[in-house]
Parts: sequence; C-alpha cells; structure tokens
Amino acid sequence: MATIDTRSLSDHIYLRVREMLVKGEFEPGQKIEKRALAHQLGVSQTPINDALNRLAGEKYLEQRSRQGYFVRIYTAQDMKEMYEVRAGLEGIAVRLCIERSTDKLIDQLCRAFEGFELPISGKLLRAYIVADQNFHSAIIECAGNELIRKMDESFGYLMKSYQKGLTRPPEETLPEHREMVAAIRAGDGRHAQELMVAHQMRSAAIWSAKVLEETGQLN
Repeated sequence: MATIDTRSLSDHIYLRVREMLVKGEFEPGQKIEKRALAHQLGVSQTPINDALNRLAGEKYLEQRSRQGYFVRIYTAQDMKEMYEVRAGLEGIAVRLCIERSTDKLIDQLCRAFEGFELPISGKLLRAYIVADQNFHSAIIECAGNELIRKMDESFGYLMKSYQKGLTRPPEETLPEHREMVAAIRAGDGRHAQELMVAHQMRSAAIWSAKVLEETGQLN
C-alpha cells in the first residue's frame, strides 16, 4: 500500500490557504475556523495546523493565545513599507529580466495588459487586478535570481500588498504599466527599472499620506 507524502500534502494545503488569503476569501480580522477549513479542503486538521503555523510565521495570520488564528489586518505603515520594498526588489528584477530572459518570456510579459482600455470597471476590473498580479509575479520569476524569488516568497511582499485591493486606480496604473511594457520591448533595462521604482513609490506615497493622516500629522 502506497504511503501518503505528508510533506507534499502540507505544502499543497499551505499554498492553497495562502492563495485563499490573497484572493480575499477571508475578511481581514476574520478568525480561521480550522475544522470548517479542513472539511472544505477535504483533509485532516494536521496539514491545516501546519499551514496556519507557517502563515502565522510569515505574518499572513495573527496567532492569539487561546483564541486561534486570525487574518492579519495590515496597517497603513505596513502597506507603505511593503510598497517601498517592492520598489527595490521589482526594480532590479525587471532589469535582470530584460537582461536574462528569453524572447518568449519577454513576449509573455508584454502581452499582460492587452485587451484593457480605460475606463475599466465591473468584471474587467477584477481581470485587471489579476493581470496586475500576474505581471508583477512574472517579473520576480523571470529575473533568474533565486534570492529575490525567495525573499518575495518568504515575506510575501507582493501578495500581501493586494489585501486592501488596488492602491491606485487603473486610470493611473495602466498607462504606467504600458510605459514599462514599452521599455521591456525595447530592451531598455535601466529605463524599465526607473519606471518600476517610480510606479511602486507612487503607491507607497499614498500609504505614507494615510500614515500621516492617522497620526494627526497631515492637516
């Protein structure tokens, strides 16, 4: 009789629960009901416990003594810092991507926002959010730098920054994405890096203003 690879199962459940968190299937601050989650995913509570422990360690969840696990609510300060980190990581990643990737991967990146025209609303807005996530994830992957990939995977900067939805509307970000795509197509890594840093720092500035507002420093 074949034995079950429990490590692979734990990894699978971990990735599935993380995906659920990123997609907003749990509300910020919501308690994770372990039994219900185990039933939903068709597994015992052992891989669920493993997944929740990992996600708490990665700050996706908050573990409260004798109360269980809760979806972490990211503050404006958290969001500001995540976008600042993304500016650095994705800035160098897009430059490496242009320098190291195959023409096929570059072409896939450049097609990420085809079919979108302003204004974007309704179902297309959800599709745009997915395209945005896929574009930025692909840049991390195709950079060919294992340390950058592991840093993003371990800390989840990209995924966590989508908890509150889009920081800026497509009316602002779609033209910026298209500028980046043009630089990628032209093979201009330096310009693409500058555009990516500016793109993420504009989002960081939104959260920086919210921090000041919350602390009473913005009149």
